[in-house]
Amino acid sequence: MKKIKQILSVILVFAMMFGIAGCSNTSSTDESALFSKGTYTSKAQGMGGDVEVEVVVSDNSIESVKVLNHNETPGLSDPAIEKIPADIISAQGLKVDAVSGATLTSNAIIEAVTACLEQAGGDIDNLKNKGLEETATEDEVIETDVVVVGGGIAGLSAAVAASEEGSKVVLLEKMASVGGASIVCGGEIIAAGTEMQKNQGIEDSTEDLKNYWLEVGQEKVNEEIISFVAENSGNTVDWLKERGVTFGDVTFSYNYPAQSPYRNHSTVSGTGQDFIMPLLETAEKNGVDVRLETPAVSLINEDGVIKGVIAEHKGSKITINAKSTILATGGYANNEELMKEYSPAVGAFGTFLGEAHQGDGLIMARDAGAEIVAGGGAIANPMDMGATGYSDAGGIFLNVTPEGTRFANENDYWFKRTANLYFEEGFNNYYGILDSKTENEGLEEAINNGTAFKADTIEELATAIGIEPDVLSQTVSRYNEMCINQVDTDFGKPAVGMIGNRAEFAQEVNLLTSIDEAPYYAISFPTNYVTGTFGGPKVNINSEVISTSGDTISGLYAAGEVANGELFYRQYPCSGSSIQMSATMGIQAGKAAAEASQVK
Repeated sequence: MKKIKQILSVILVFAMMFGIAGCSNTSSTDESALFSKGTYTSKAQGMGGDVEVEVVVSDNSIESVKVLNHNETPGLSDPAIEKIPADIISAQGLKVDAVSGATLTSNAIIEAVTACLEQAGGDIDNLKNKGLEETATEDEVIETDVVVVGGGIAGLSAAVAASEEGSKVVLLEKMASVGGASIVCGGEIIAAGTEMQKNQGIEDSTEDLKNYWLEVGQEKVNEEIISFVAENSGNTVDWLKERGVTFGDVTFSYNYPAQSPYRNHSTVSGTGQDFIMPLLETAEKNGVDVRLETPAVSLINEDGVIKGVIAEHKGSKITINAKSTILATGGYANNEELMKEYSPAVGAFGTFLGEAHQGDGLIMARDAGAEIVAGGGAIANPMDMGATGYSDAGGIFLNVTPEGTRFANENDYWFKRTANLYFEEGFNNYYGILDSKTENEGLEEAINNGTAFKADTIEELATAIGIEPDVLSQTVSRYNEMCINQVDTDFGKPAVGMIGNRAEFAQEVNLLTSIDEAPYYAISFPTNYVTGTFGGPKVNINSEVISTSGDTISGLYAAGEVANGELFYRQYPCSGSSIQMSATMGIQAGKAAAEASQVK
């Protein structure tokens, strides 16, 4: 054993001597050299995990920068992965701007490259002061028929539809890439009565879909628009197919294996990119003028008639005079003030969908006199985003409020449980209670980082998470009694049920399992992020924006998340609903705006 330790020590010394960890270089004898010539690698934390880069330097220059591996969101991160390395090489320095909409990815690349250049002996302080000279741009005036503000699925659908009606279209996107929230969705669109369903033997109808949406909306949604979207849901799927979107199977909605019938038409790769890129390609083929990194800052309002927008691009003013203006700017998840005003029960703000979602369109419409409608809900769920990997446990735990009481059938669809937690219980977080019979490799790490707790008794566990010991003890005892009888008489959780977020992970498991073997655990499920909001300007069936006086605001249309205040109420129906409503109403807005622009 001693000999083995000595050998390992020698190996370690040689490894340190030859610098085999993260780099390979050839030493330079030139004392004036900026770098030690070689190839270096390093990693830094991005949005989706580590971003690994490789940097090749000569004695006096940065020769290449490559992103080797990453788990960043396709489409959203692409501009940063392409632009940041190129800018570093062009600047021969680290003073480069993050790409709008991909700041975390940008910063990860810059941080990893910095580490590589530090390994190479570079003067980091000097490199951080070397950047590209900004190119001044001139102000611009554009004349067009239709201007679309926002490049998610609603905006792209509107732009394509308007261009196909013969209109000249300009699309403005504030980020460096199109896609918005749609590009990071799970690639699902809900629809009923489609050929895809029939081919899989699924019986369904648009009437049933309409009734489902109305039921979840507690009859507080716009029945006329809901009916229109449901009736056209299959047409929208066909419309997307005709424009290059490729679909796979009809399956259940994300985290909803009990859904019946299956309605979610999944794209071939199961990503939002499958929706966005074909629509972008179609828009560009149709001659749509797509302007990236060009945020609209205000509407052109002449005596109550909207005649376009004022936008900005790299310091220059862009005036777009348009006969019709369509707002498709997404929601307000990143705007703390708007979240408190229109979705107060959620008690959180911020999203992993990017830096947009500031409520730009809502604010512009409100300033133009639009009536703002919002039921208070949002697409938000308490989730464990930490080491255990339980985004939602699907019913295998006993879930309790911060007061220690059970609040729902844990196997119910997570959006239903969440709405109950927010609006009935008044909390935006809960704890999953389990015992040693549940195995999870990440539990100890979760305990160490404070997202899970461990104790030898239920009473001690309650104290650890700030709950009255007697309350949690009584809740667990009551739950265990029902587990023994395999009948949940309080909330109706089935003894055996389906769990799983995707079809390939779906499984039937025993859900009523006693919590009676120490040690005991509590996993924290806080509301970390908001992935969609319910609120914006009121619109009619043609996506025309309605004023506080009840009249249409001439020249102004809205579609997608920015205008969903009467499509969703407190509970989100299921994944794929927003994509369907955004696409269908985007198409409707494009057609109506194009028609209006051609008669003005």
